[in-house]
Amino acid sequence: MKNIFDEFKTFILRGNVVQLAVAVVIGAAFGKVTSAANDHLIQPILGIFSDKGIPSLAWMDAKHLHIGSFLDVCIGFVITALAVFLIIVKPMNKLMSLTENPKDPNAPVPPPPATLDDVVAALKDLKK
Repeated sequence: MKNIFDEFKTFILRGNVVQLAVAVVIGAAFGKVTSAANDHLIQPILGIFSDKGIPSLAWMDAKHLHIGSFLDVCIGFVITALAVFLIIVKPMNKLMSLTENPKDPNAPVPPPPATLDDVVAALKDLKK
């Protein structure tokens, strides 16, 4: 029974599963944004062209375009994305960093990267 739990833990802690779950939630929320843009902004504009040819500027008021409804959906998308980030992504990143990179105080310190002076000196040594 313990083996099944270990396998399940390995499966869940893989980044692909979490990324897929986040993508599904964000994709569904963004689908609402695109639907709202179509329903509340694009269709009202196209609707006035279908009946009358070139319209007057009277159609530009907020009751025809439903800008408030569109902004409401956009705000909902941002809130959904923030909630997913704070509840799922941030804790999972912390958990992954704890499981993948345990800090060993006795680990050797890697050498610092080479500077331009080091490279020039190495090239001069090769010339000699």
